[in-house]
Amino acid sequence: MYNQFFGLKERPFKLVPNPAYLYLSRIHEEVLAHLNYAVAYGEGFVAITGEVGTGKTTLCRMFLENLEDDTEAAYIFNPKLDAIQLLKAINDEFAIPSDTNSVKRLIDRFNRFLLEKKAQNKRVVLLVDEAQNLQTDVLEQLRLLSNLETTTSKLLQIILVGQPELDELLETDGLRQLSQRISLSCHLVPLSFAETRAYIDHRIHIASHNPGLSFTKGAFRSIFRFAGGVPRRINIVCERSLLIAFTQGKREITQSLVKQAINELEGKIDRSDRSIMFKKPLAWGLLAFMVVVAVALIFGMRIFDRFPITMADTKTSISSGDPSPSPTSQTVSVLTEDPEAPDTMEPGTSPPPSDIPVSTEPEKKSQVATQESETIFQPAAPGLEQVLAETDGTNSREQALRAVLNQWKRKDPTLLPLPMEGGDAPTYFRVAAKNNALEYLRVQGNLNLIKKLNLPAILEFPREDGGGNRYLAVIGLPESKIRLSNGDVAFDAEPESIADAWNGTAHVLWRNFYNYTGIIPVSSPGEVILSFKVHLKNLGYPMRSLNPAYDTATRMVVEKIQRRNGLDADGMVGPLTKIVLYNEDHALTIPRLVESSAG
Repeated sequence: MYNQFFGLKERPFKLVPNPAYLYLSRIHEEVLAHLNYAVAYGEGFVAITGEVGTGKTTLCRMFLENLEDDTEAAYIFNPKLDAIQLLKAINDEFAIPSDTNSVKRLIDRFNRFLLEKKAQNKRVVLLVDEAQNLQTDVLEQLRLLSNLETTTSKLLQIILVGQPELDELLETDGLRQLSQRISLSCHLVPLSFAETRAYIDHRIHIASHNPGLSFTKGAFRSIFRFAGGVPRRINIVCERSLLIAFTQGKREITQSLVKQAINELEGKIDRSDRSIMFKKPLAWGLLAFMVVVAVALIFGMRIFDRFPITMADTKTSISSGDPSPSPTSQTVSVLTEDPEAPDTMEPGTSPPPSDIPVSTEPEKKSQVATQESETIFQPAAPGLEQVLAETDGTNSREQALRAVLNQWKRKDPTLLPLPMEGGDAPTYFRVAAKNNALEYLRVQGNLNLIKKLNLPAILEFPREDGGGNRYLAVIGLPESKIRLSNGDVAFDAEPESIADAWNGTAHVLWRNFYNYTGIIPVSSPGEVILSFKVHLKNLGYPMRSLNPAYDTATRMVVEKIQRRNGLDADGMVGPLTKIVLYNEDHALTIPRLVESSAG
């Protein structure tokens, strides 16, 4: 409708709870931090309350989408159920059979599921939204479910989310046992005036290609007075204001436009004249134009058979239209098993030589494999096919791991004990990374992805007979070749030969130098965000204010870094964004495949 007029890719103030548009105010950040803490340490029941429209559901969805891989979660969003229906719904969410009306059987099945997950070192979380609508007997059933435990820990973490009436419900005499088990309680409050401005700017920034609209100070004041800092009401009045501005051909949202929108929303329009726009001269002109078009269409239909449209006419008509439709871009997500990873990579052809950083630093700082690897480079080494044919899958995983750890200067690398050798590859590499003070990331992509990450990586090469995978380490990028190592010998291979034999899965070990925990800003505490902003400033990025708030300016810097490195510009700082950011910091000693210049 008005997206093209305002330079938007979609409507920024839709009422759907889209986590991509979540604005983290101070209180939202605190609630997210409390939720992550509660899940990590099994803090019994958690209650989150807030007035209608304060962003509870959006916050919950953001929280669930970014849980770690070691957490199983169920989301109940329709709590108007009786006790049996609730148990069935919970079992359905966890893919547990629920084809019985026996409470005992449903609970027994759920208990077995919880014990299985406990044996796998996994947590289980149940989140119930709109919990103020739960009946007393259903809440009591939830309390009984929380009794499922071992002698040392709870098997189930329950999070109740609802309006302030939930607190009143829990304070009743019949639910005092449940109330006593709530170890953490948070309340979402409306946004302040400054946060309201930042919230509006944030949503426009997320929705924009190149925003062509702005709000005046008076408009912000009127919006805040009307909405009282409640995000849903802010969305409603902003949506109506944009619609009115569009009908009047204006790209600046003024106080008078906002007041007109508020009058419409509060029903102060004369209902006998439903559309105020028809009082405007421009609107009368639009109406007259529509009438003329309708008459022309009817007339054209009558003479169509006598005067058919020729191909030349069609071409002329098309060429006289808008010559520059908005382009459509496509991105393909990188699959990861890292618990923090919202980042995505755009696959494509290998970047030109200018995209691969070239070293201008002194020779002594270079970490390239040809200089400091413990493996011996043999220019006349066998080709990839011969190496793979002679590679034993059982030992190649450890050998490839050793080659990567050598690049990280782990002279005496901590390898895994024999019992781990039979485990799956991600678990093997994740534990090995932890034992060597590194982080682990599994990605799925192409060689262009490996070049962009610019770190040693372990590639999987499946056997044609299905007899398992063999592993080789990428340790360098000399010219147009790929330097591989089997732990004993390093050799160069053509990218085409690797692409034919490789299944696209890579295991990357990286170092989180500044310990940026969680996904910034979704699951990171304020001190991490502050440290991150200081780091950006030290790298030369313009940071307006150094505080724990993840503001729009910070998000824009992050998106710039992501776009430059071929990542999906979502403004979230997960593992991929951390890796490319650390690669830009030339004060850090990193075994880059190709040393980048300091400029």
